[in-house]
Amino acid sequence: MTFGIGYQEYRKKRVMNENLRYGDIEKTGNERYIIYFGRAHVIDHLSNTEHTGPLKIGRGKFATALMRGRNQPGIDFRIYAEIVLESNEATYAVENLIKSKLGDRNMTLSQNQQECYNITNQELPQIVESILYDVKGTMKQYPILEVNIFLNTT
Repeated sequence: MTFGIGYQEYRKKRVMNENLRYGDIEKTGNERYIIYFGRAHVIDHLSNTEHTGPLKIGRGKFATALMRGRNQPGIDFRIYAEIVLESNEATYAVENLIKSKLGDRNMTLSQNQQECYNITNQELPQIVESILYDVKGTMKQYPILEVNIFLNTT
């Protein structure tokens, strides 16, 4: 079983669901302003076993660009969930809400990474639901356009 959605699957999803060409996904006008919840997956080159990193929660406008950049050193960065919002401004506001809400779960890592959290795969749906509840209750000026949870994909 593979958790999350990877770069190739995400590209295919956008092409099929939004009737885009692959080359148009990251063009102006095709932005998807998202809060993403994802993990780095890596295969150990000696043991051939898969390992995952901490949950990263961030924001962006092109998930494919984020994943492609994180994949460069042989990582398979997979998005486990996303909240789609209507503007870049909304992603900043919701990201700040998340930082304050989950501050006690934030992890201090060796290279000063800022957006990693100690959250298990099993906890993630409830965490996302709690964030959605807060956004709908206190941030009505930022409507939620879509929510996707990609925990159990094949």
